[in-house]
Amino acid sequence: MNFLRNLLAAIIGCIIAFGIVFVMFVIFIAISSSNSETVEVKPKSILELQLQQPISDYIGGDEENPFKALFQKSEDLDRIIHAIKVAKNDKDLVGISINNNFLMSGWAQTQSIRKALEDFKASGKFIYSYGDFYMQKDYYLASVSDSVFLNPAGVLDFKGLSTEVLFYKNLQEKTGVKIEVIRHGKYKSAVEPYLYDKMSDANRTQIKELIGSVWNSVVDDIAVSRNMTVENMNAIADTLGGRMPKHAKASKLIDAITYYDEYEEKLKNAAGIEEDKEINLLSIQDYSTKAN
Repeated sequence: MNFLRNLLAAIIGCIIAFGIVFVMFVIFIAISSSNSETVEVKPKSILELQLQQPISDYIGGDEENPFKALFQKSEDLDRIIHAIKVAKNDKDLVGISINNNFLMSGWAQTQSIRKALEDFKASGKFIYSYGDFYMQKDYYLASVSDSVFLNPAGVLDFKGLSTEVLFYKNLQEKTGVKIEVIRHGKYKSAVEPYLYDKMSDANRTQIKELIGSVWNSVVDDIAVSRNMTVENMNAIADTLGGRMPKHAKASKLIDAITYYDEYEEKLKNAAGIEEDKEINLLSIQDYSTKAN
């Protein structure tokens, strides 16, 4: 009899616990849904490109998935590009402000966003960029702008590309663990870290060709946007000629050294907003919801 009583009490307790969890889950979903309100684009709005999450080529489009808000920790490349394309023809959007530091994307992804921005700029609308710190990928994206601004206490990192390979051969000898590898062809370098203690000539050649190709593409794009020669761009990278704000300005990598409040005034002027009016910055995350 006691056993049945305890069993019934345990079952009722589990039902109550699951009920509480379910109610809390429903409340959470309701709150998440209430936050996704319709985005209103006011006249003379500026689209702000601020990407703080890693960028993925595709993160799915199931808006009805209740777990999407819990696990989505990246930006959707497709949505970003689509939002920029829609903004090009949006009469209420007059320009784009790129305010980004430490862009977390691949070079190909960054180039795709940059090409979408080039197409946007072809419509006659402006693009301005501001940065506290410009890493190379940040600057590559920002260089598409009509004007690039840097914080007086900031840094611009423009030094070229490099790569490193970690080798484990000596570790195997110390631990007594031996890895048997079968490979064919001198350019099969994936297993080299387990066989050698330095990079082979074949692997060095192919890596050099790869990063050289990426760097040449980056420099070509920047040189066109900044109206500079490729030789000049490489000379700046070799000498760290844009490291400090004053050097970046002298090297023509940026257009002005300003604080953020001064940058906002420049945005107002470019957008034709009166001094006593507030600037309307619309995040690309919110705008992408409307655009889609």
